Amino acid sequence: MINSKSWCGGTEEEYQTQHFGFGTQRFQIAMRQMIEQKITLCVKQMEVHLAKSLDLNDTDKITLKRSCDKLICLYFEKAEPFLEEIDSEIEKILNIPANVLLPQDEVQLQQLSDAEYSTLKNEVDELRKRVERGALMDALLSAEDEELASVENVCEMAKQNMAEVDMMFNFFNDHESVKAVQNATQFLRANIPFLKQINNFEFDNAS
Repeated sequence: MINSKSWCGGTEEEYQTQHFGFGTQRFQIAMRQMIEQKITLCVKQMEVHLAKSLDLNDTDKITLKRSCDKLICLYFEKAEPFLEEIDSEIEKILNIPANVLLPQDEVQLQQLSDAEYSTLKNEVDELRKRVERGALMDALLSAEDEELASVENVCEMAKQNMAEVDMMFNFFNDHESVKAVQNATQFLRANIPFLKQINNFEFDNAS
């Protein structure tokens, strides 16, 4: 396998990627991988062709495979000096001098005076304060909404309880309803044996 340097990034690599879409390191790695694949593919195709054309038996095929694998490794080893030269050429081609600005960075050529810098700083501070005030107001409104929702729930429960109390009050204020309850109780006392034995149960006095 061809030795490839691991990608480590860096300022130059980032700057090149910003301009070209790729950096020197990535291009070198991709180039070595492509050459490795080409060498492997060609030797393997040769191996298949020889195995078919020479009508080799299984033992000879194994020997041929081992020989081709060794040939691939030999190609990789012999290609290393040339790959280093290719790496060097790639570095020269993709190198961006330190004094060169990319088109999107040309805005940095404009230098700000102290007064302009102070003005921009004040504007940024004001915007930050506005954002903070907006966030605080949003938090307060959210808390108020939650509190109002809680109060509404309590009021709704109170209304339901009051309605039930009113129903009970109206029921017991109705003489006919109370009388009906008394009659039903007396009927039960008259027909259930163990209730007959309870002498101190005087529901009639409840009215």
